[in-house]
Amino acid sequence: MRVMGANEWKHAPSLAAMSNRTLRFHLSAAKSGGAYRLSARKSAAKTSVALKVDLSDRTDVDRMSPSNDIVDKNLDSWNGVAFVSDPLDGPAEFSGLFSGRLDLIANKRDLDFRIDLYELTSQGEYMALSFCMARASYLKDRGHRHLLAPGRRQRLDFQSGRLTSRKLQPGSRLVTVLSVVKWPGAQINYGTGRDVSDETIADGKEPLSLRLLGDSFIDVPVWRGWRG
Repeated sequence: MRVMGANEWKHAPSLAAMSNRTLRFHLSAAKSGGAYRLSARKSAAKTSVALKVDLSDRTDVDRMSPSNDIVDKNLDSWNGVAFVSDPLDGPAEFSGLFSGRLDLIANKRDLDFRIDLYELTSQGEYMALSFCMARASYLKDRGHRHLLAPGRRQRLDFQSGRLTSRKLQPGSRLVTVLSVVKWPGAQINYGTGRDVSDETIADGKEPLSLRLLGDSFIDVPVWRGWRG
């Protein structure tokens, strides 16, 4: 695989061998500018990040994202929340698939979400690294649906779907955006628990409401050292 930003090719016998360390970042409720903190420290037990999305509101049906390029000056967090890490204090190579866990309470029996991972360079540019897009009810078993329990705490383990290798520069930050899938060309999951193809806009009368709790995190595989 080619290591972006390093102008070199590398080979590994397995996915696990692409990295020699995993960096864990917690999705913190602490604010960082207009976003939240992607923190090396776990949040306090009672803190949470709220997200509410009106799935029946289709006034955004023709909306165009302000960030459409792999490298862009803009970050699109529409129907989502963004988390930003502290600057990296040394070079690191992100190689492999990122993974993590969403520790949350939802008011629906299902939801579709996307998690995007970026490098924010010291020049203020967002480099798209990888993403995960999933239907919550199929995370445990793609062959059998496991619906959520509305109003109860649950944990959703996920893994990204795009293999990536990128040399991260000192001074860059990692940014992740958690968003609810609701855009033109994508099926909307209204969360009733019925077959999503049989749902209608009337099923979205009650907005989707999430509370992201303190055990939420992402794991980023890296090669070589990084001090954070």
